[in-house]
Amino acid sequence: MENKFKGAVFFDYDGTLTYKNTGLFLPSAETVGAIKSLRQNGYAACLSTGRSYSYVPDCGIEFDIMLTDNGGCIVYNDKILGEKPFDKKTIKLLTDYFTEHNMIYVLESSHICFVNLPDDTLFNKMIALFNVSPESFTPVEKYNGENIYKLMLIYRNPSDFEPFKNKFSDIADITMPSGDVTSCDINPKGVSKADGVFDVCKYFNIDIKDTYAIGDGENDYTMLKAAGHGIAMKVHHQSLDSVAEYITGPADGDGIRQALLHYGLID
Repeated sequence: MENKFKGAVFFDYDGTLTYKNTGLFLPSAETVGAIKSLRQNGYAACLSTGRSYSYVPDCGIEFDIMLTDNGGCIVYNDKILGEKPFDKKTIKLLTDYFTEHNMIYVLESSHICFVNLPDDTLFNKMIALFNVSPESFTPVEKYNGENIYKLMLIYRNPSDFEPFKNKFSDIADITMPSGDVTSCDINPKGVSKADGVFDVCKYFNIDIKDTYAIGDGENDYTMLKAAGHGIAMKVHHQSLDSVAEYITGPADGDGIRQALLHYGLID
């Protein structure tokens, strides 16, 4: 257990540090500067994203801790600090269903992601929405039993989602990313971004009251609820209204700096 931070701020990535709807694929200079000041003031800057570690871009921010795959894998100093992978039986149940229903899926490990239909137009259109390179993915045939922390499902019609969710919600947690997209995140049952908040607090001896979580999507709900202070971006999933004590400005404005100033974390 370490004790080196006054507190910790957990930042979602897509829709929080960036905003694809206006073409902001990397954090603004204002956001980068605000987080730099936060770290200089003794607070841990924690990325808490649904993305795999393998396709988090170099965005100009030096994060102290990276919580990837919605809390499934925690990386500190380029090493895995904690992990909560899928069991292989559940992966097979899910992927068999996806294959049967002609769905696109991605198996996400820490440093490599496996996709079943890498040449599918819908897959490439989806990752382009988030400015992610196809080079971040490899064909699923090369999967060799690596720990998988999250699955990303891309379905072809909105009507495909509810039957899938109803069938598997008892063995997996299924959440929607920000924005109007036909995809969802799938984590082992009970694993969420809240796990990352609690694990970081335990490892670094941080009091939960000194934690702040900033997000916009449904998969940020548990994180905002777990943290001492939950903050939602101006554009956010309606579920966050019940757990956010503060609504900050937009991601493509100065929302991050505004939030950190509001709580006195930066000057």
